[in-house]
Amino acid sequence: MATQSRTTEKNPNNPETPTVKTDETPTVTLLRKSSCKSLEGKATLGYHLGTDADGALHWRLASNSGGGFFSDEWVPFQAIQNALEAWPQDKPITSMALRQLFVGRSANNPSFLLATLVAEKVLDRVPESKRHYQLGDVAGFLSVMEGSKAGHSKPAKPRAKARGKAGTGMTKAKAGTSGEK
Repeated sequence: MATQSRTTEKNPNNPETPTVKTDETPTVTLLRKSSCKSLEGKATLGYHLGTDADGALHWRLASNSGGGFFSDEWVPFQAIQNALEAWPQDKPITSMALRQLFVGRSANNPSFLLATLVAEKVLDRVPESKRHYQLGDVAGFLSVMEGSKAGHSKPAKPRAKARGKAGTGMTKAKAGTSGEK
């Protein structure tokens, strides 16, 4: 079940009219936990990838070894794609493209998310530029994630029966003591 909260903030286009955001937090099934270096390489960032009940992919920042604050809300990957596609085509992508995706207010959120997108090859660094990025292999990433979804939904295989310790010539049934001498 999803939880919902409502926040009001200043509308940058018209300070007289507040913007009302609805933050619906979906129930997400975790597909993968991963980590990567921050953009500066000074910290290790943990992140999660998961799917909601409809199978939509979601992304979440989970940890930061550097101690900086971040929001751990789930962000739909479709919203990430939309933000990247809305960025002007004639400009390299920066973390500013991802600012509107977070309800949480941490200034670290966009750059931390950007680092995880680079780690997953969704974005690539523009050659000879430290803070500019371009779209990477989004289709390849989505293909890998579809495989993760399929593998995640399969029932677990039954475990093989235990065997005796190597070199003892005993099976599990013979290894126990029956109290006979």
